[in-house]
Amino acid sequence: MSQTTNISEIGEAIYPHLNKPDVRFSEAGEYKVTLKVAKSDATAMLKLYNSAIEDALKLAEQNHKGKGIKNAPKPFTEEDNYVFFKFKMKATGVNQKTKEKFSQRPQLFDAKKNPIPLSTIIWGGSKMRVAFNLVPYYTPMLGAGITARLKAVQVISLVEGKDSNLFSKEDGYETTPEPKAEVISNETSEVQESKDF
Repeated sequence: MSQTTNISEIGEAIYPHLNKPDVRFSEAGEYKVTLKVAKSDATAMLKLYNSAIEDALKLAEQNHKGKGIKNAPKPFTEEDNYVFFKFKMKATGVNQKTKEKFSQRPQLFDAKKNPIPLSTIIWGGSKMRVAFNLVPYYTPMLGAGITARLKAVQVISLVEGKDSNLFSKEDGYETTPEPKAEVISNETSEVQESKDF
């Protein structure tokens, strides 16, 4: 199976962890996003995924002759008129071949292919495309399947969580805002270029 970079349809981000890795279940951290795509727009993606799953199953059967190979859980689910595609990327780890430690993060771009600063927090509800690889795997417990490895994201419409619009303004108690302290950041964002989008 080739490591071709694929581009998703435009979908809605569900629980994105694109600015900082999710460390709830693993200290190594994981960048991830689930993309909600209308079923009517997901036909080509489903065909691509199902073909890759078949290839992963054939590969596992070739490598483990005589064993019954079961299908691992798919990296997508279908509900009502939508398909939910799951993408993920390890934030840190050790390269299996070189044994060197690595850290990585997905590239983030706006609709015009400009790099998005790390200070811009991408929230659920943002519309985006995802660049990804479909990677086969096999484990005796789970079976043969594929994982959708996150590479980059192109945000078409940004939902950013900065202020809350839960309430409307009312007459009543009003606090005095404290003077803002100057924040100096040493964090620099590397310049990113992408040919994916």
